[in-house]
Formats: sequence, C-alpha cells, structure tokens
Amino acid sequence: MRSACLILLLVGTTAHAQAPPQPFEIEAVFASEPPRIDGRLDDDIWRRIEPVTAFTQVWPQDGQPATEDSEARIAYDADYLYFAFRFYDDNAGLIRAKNLERGGRNDRDDHAYIGLDTYRDGRNAYLFEMNALGTQDDATVTDESITIDSFSWDAIFESETVIDDDGWTLEVAIPFRQLRFPEGDELEFGLMLSRMINRKNERVLWPAIGMEYGGSFSALAAVSAYGVLKGIRNVRRGRNIELKPYVITGAQASRPDLQTPELTNDFQQDVGFDLKYGITSNLTLDFSVNTDFAQVEADNVQLNLSRFNLFFPEKREFFLERSGLFEHGNSRSTQTFFSRRIGLTESMLAGARMTGQIGAVSLGALNIQTGEDFGDFLGSSAANNAVVRLRADVLARSTAGVIFTSLDRGEAYNRAAGIDAQYRFGRSSEVNGWYTRVWDDDALLNDAAGHVGFLLRDDVTRFSGSYTSVGRNYAPALGFVRRQDFQSFDANIRISPELNWQAAPFLQRWLVRSAVDYKIGQDNELQTIDAEIGLGVEFQNRDEIQLEVERTFERLLVPFEIRPGAVIPAGDYTFYDNDIFFETDSSRPVFFDGNLSTGSFFNGRRSDVSVSAGYRVSKNFTFEAGARQSFIDLPIDNGEFNATTLSLSILGAINRDLFAKALIQYDNFSRDLQANIRINWIHTPGSDLFLVFNTSTHFVGDDETDLFDPQAATITNSRAAVAKLTYVVLL
Repeated sequence: MRSACLILLLVGTTAHAQAPPQPFEIEAVFASEPPRIDGRLDDDIWRRIEPVTAFTQVWPQDGQPATEDSEARIAYDADYLYFAFRFYDDNAGLIRAKNLERGGRNDRDDHAYIGLDTYRDGRNAYLFEMNALGTQDDATVTDESITIDSFSWDAIFESETVIDDDGWTLEVAIPFRQLRFPEGDELEFGLMLSRMINRKNERVLWPAIGMEYGGSFSALAAVSAYGVLKGIRNVRRGRNIELKPYVITGAQASRPDLQTPELTNDFQQDVGFDLKYGITSNLTLDFSVNTDFAQVEADNVQLNLSRFNLFFPEKREFFLERSGLFEHGNSRSTQTFFSRRIGLTESMLAGARMTGQIGAVSLGALNIQTGEDFGDFLGSSAANNAVVRLRADVLARSTAGVIFTSLDRGEAYNRAAGIDAQYRFGRSSEVNGWYTRVWDDDALLNDAAGHVGFLLRDDVTRFSGSYTSVGRNYAPALGFVRRQDFQSFDANIRISPELNWQAAPFLQRWLVRSAVDYKIGQDNELQTIDAEIGLGVEFQNRDEIQLEVERTFERLLVPFEIRPGAVIPAGDYTFYDNDIFFETDSSRPVFFDGNLSTGSFFNGRRSDVSVSAGYRVSKNFTFEAGARQSFIDLPIDNGEFNATTLSLSILGAINRDLFAKALIQYDNFSRDLQANIRINWIHTPGSDLFLVFNTSTHFVGDDETDLFDPQAATITNSRAAVAKLTYVVLL
C-alpha cells in the first residue's frame, strides 16, 4: 500500500496533463455610478454594455443552441462585481419559481449560476445560485468537484429578480470582500454562467462546457473549462474583518430515562461570537468563542439493520465552509477527518480555523478546545482537537497533499497522518490514492488504511475500479470508519447513452450499470462478495425508473445483534435481492418517489417498501412526507419484526427573509415521536434571529416493534425552546 501511494504521487508530479482549451473572454465594464439592485435592467450602465448571448446547451442536447435566448452583462466598481441577466422565455407563465428559503431547493425552480475562479487555478471556484424569485444559495468547488456538502458556504451578496411577459431578469451584486483573490492592480477571474429552464429540463452554459465533464450538473464544476473575466482594476479589498456576536436564551425540560417520573427543567442564557479576519488576500482566519449550534436542523432518523456504523452528515456552519479542503479518505466510509466527531457530546469552548491559498498550496488548519465549561478549559477533562491539511497543485490538474489530526485529552492521545494524490486527465477522468497511519496511546490501536483507484468517464460511459485496505484496529479519533479489518476490490461500470426512438420520443436516456465488490480480511480470508446489475430509463420529463438484481455473500466471523433480543449467529450466508425504484420530477407541484425490494436475508426473508411524496402548494408552502417499512423474518429467536420510519416536513415562507421549517419523525424501534420546528428571520443580510422548538414523545407499549397507537399512553422525553440572535458587523 505504501509503495502504491508513492508511485501515485510520482505519477502526479511527472505525467503530462492535457492543456485546457482556449477560453472565452468577457471584459468587465467600470461603473462610475453603481446600478440599483432591484431586478430591473433600467440603469444606465446596462444600456452601455453589449450583452453576452452565446449560451449553449449541455443538457438535454449537448452542444446545441439554447431554445430560449439569454443575455448577460458584467460591470464592477471599487467594491462590487455586478451581473445583469435577461432570460427570455416564450411561455413566461410556465416559469417555475416557488422556493423562498435561502439555501433551499432552488434546483426545483428556474435558476442561474455564476461561477468565479478567482485564482485562475482551473481547480477551485465560488458558485452563486439565484432562482427566479431571487432566492440565494452558494457553494465552493474544490478540485473540480461538487457535492451536496459544497453548498454549506454562506456568502453575503445581493440579488433581485423580476418576472415579466418576456421571461425574467436578474441583478446580482457580489462584494469583493466576500472573495479571496491574488494581489495585484488588475485581476482576471475564471468565469462560468449557467441558466436552468426547469420545465424543459434544459441547462445552458457560457462558455460551452459539455457532458464529457461528467454530466450537466458536474459541468458547473469544470473549472478548467471556464471562460475568462478580464479588466477588473483597482478594487478595494477592505479590512476583511467580519464580527458575528450572538445572544441565546431558552429553556429545556427533560428526563434521563423513562423510569424517571418527572421532567427536570433547565434554563439557559449565553453569549458568544464568531470572528472572520482576512489576514491577507489569500488567508482567512475564523475564530469562535463559546460556539453554539442551537439553530442546526435535526438529523433524519435512520434505523440500522447492519453491523456497521451509520453516517450522519455535518450540518454546523462553523465546520462547513470550505469543508472540501479538509476531505481525505473515502467519503462517508473511511474518512481521516470527520468534523462531526468534535463537540457533539460536550461544548465547543473556543476554536480557530485558518483556510486559504499560498501560491500553489491550499492550506487548512483547525484547533478547537472542547469540554464541559470554561472552568476546565485546560483541565484534564477538556480535549484539544487539531487538524492541519495541505494540498499542492501539481501540473495543470493534479494535486498532492498531506493531513494531520490530533485528539489530546489529559495523558491520552490519538493522532493520524496521511498523504493523498490525484491525477486528472482527459475531461473528467482521474487516478487517485491516499494512505493514513494512526498512533494512539493504546498501542493496540496503532494501524493504517489506504486506497488507490481510477475513474474513466465521458458523456456516455463511466468505468471505475479501486483497492482499499483498512486495518483491523484502524480508528482515527477525529475520523469516520464504517468498517474495519478488510481489503476491498471494487469495479463499477455505467453506460447511459441517449435514446432516439421515434416510436417513443418521451424517452431521454437508458442506463445500464454493473458493480462488483470483493472483500477479504487482513488475514486474506473471504468476507463479502457483492454483485449487482441494474437497468434504468430516464424520461424527457425527468421521471426515471430503475430495476436492480443483487447477489450478496456474507461471512460473519462473530454473531451480531440486529435488534435487542435478535442475534444472527456466525456463519456463511448468501442472499438475493430484487429492487425497483421510480422517481418523478420534484420541480412539479406534486411529486413522489418509491422503492420496493424483496429477497432473502441471513437465511430468512426481507422486504422493504418506501415511498415519499411532496406538494408545492405555492411559494409560501411545501409539504413532503415519507414512509419506510422493512419486513424481516429470520429463523432466530425474535427474528420476525418490522422496522418503520415516518416523516413529515413542512416548509412555510412569508418572503425571502422569513421562513420556517417543521420536521416530524417517528420510528418504531425507539417508539419516539420527535418534532423540530425552526423559524429563521434574516433581519439583515448575514444576520439571523432563530426560534427553535424541539419535542420528543415516547409511545408506551409492550412490543417495541409495533407502530405507534394514537390511543396508547405517552411519556414526554423532552421539550425545548431556544431563541438565538446573531448580527454581522463588517469592519
């Protein structure tokens, strides 16, 4: 494993990368009088600028002209970068525009993206997203990669829209102080502009970026293919100091267990602050004192019917900005660093984080002190959590990096050090690898893990393969490890050509995929073989249906408890599963999806049924509900049972500054009915008032696997109400 990773690092530094194509160019125009950001393109500056109109489809007809005309104009002054868009639409009454929640589901509406590669490194970028109501979201692209976690970054910028008979217009003002860019009197940024015509499932781009970069959404992250924005001169960088104090007050009533007869009341009042300081134009320091996460959304309930750890994603703002920089390892499986390990069972007393870029090297450093309270800030029960991440750009599109993590509590410690490299070639193909070693005060936990893999991808075919090794005792204290003690050989192929059947013009693409996962232990004994093949169809209207057949072999070396009182004995098991999945376009007023699978399961039977549905009533209300039921019948004691989860989500919005979300969930393992209600008022840009209410009610019953009975007795586990006020001060 060590030699394989070393070879990969050498490949990344010596191989020749394909030169990017000659980019499109736009000259920004200086605005002596700034435009008024109201969505109306009647300012003098916009009349003087010749618009950019060469938008090209990436989907559904890659490389073809857009079916609706678009115009873009760009201006700037000393403090802001301005954009004006005119999106024509021959059927303006069909424009989809219902999301008012900042950071919500703009993808369900007509929307636009602005991508800015401020360092011109062809790898990393800022994304600004606005729907046809002006509702904002933003993201960061890291190494030409974008995931759902990329949208955690929160920038302060202005956007307004107007929907009229000709389509819709959009104005955007992005403060230069929200960006990081090199020193110099004249700046050049990489630039990408995108428009989504939702009802047509049509995405158009400037410049022309094709499906060969991995798909219509992945094309947004193809930073090496961005055009060029030129002519920005003499901007004011400002002092780059952003102070965000908060005050919080609330009350909570809870019981430690169901046998405790009465709730215990607790009242809370607290203060703290976050400070963001631009040390240089390339480096940003975030400092937080008495960090509080009362406003964070609740996790979705998951029931674990396997013997491995469940993954719950990070949702806390402090850890999410530029989180892609800290990624190392296999995501959601074997991560060297997983920020959720920090501060979930104790308070974050104080922490600092530095991120940025020095030349060709990206830097991330994190140091957080956790504990019960400030009285024991440096005491034996407090813990210090530290991470350092360096990643260097090599050649045109390759990277090599290192990571170090450390958890120290008194005399105990756990430290991990890793290396990684990625060599990208073609449009979206790559070879990658990583290796991590752990040192612990308990020498039995000293162990290592590593991975090498490749991906070959174009607009039709995706083929990947990898080898992963995880030691028997591999456990980085600040990481996430779903499974230990294995070596895995994986291969996956996916083919999705377009369909051009005149007899069925409603079909868009068909999909064939196959995957094999072969796992052995560190002792080279067989553990798991998983093989699957799937067939699917995507329709022109964005609906899709997939069929899948799977065969699994599992060797249990030790028994495991699938639920209390139900133990699956050690032994060899082979089981089969047949699955059908369907999904409709979630941008419609009514949408739904469902999944049905059935087959053998540890010498017994298992069937799973899940369904979810949503109704977008208007821009003010959206309802979504989901249910999942697993029917398990195993030839063991207590082996016949059901596993059920139910959820209801309600999103209400008065406008773009005031919205609320309620999430109600139930599962029949805990028999707890949980409700999380979160009201968010953005009283000024970047500043919020949060009102959060949480309740947990237990349904009493003799059989914990029964569905809840509305007539059954209930016990209140907890109740909480919290108000948190933040205010951003720009210095």
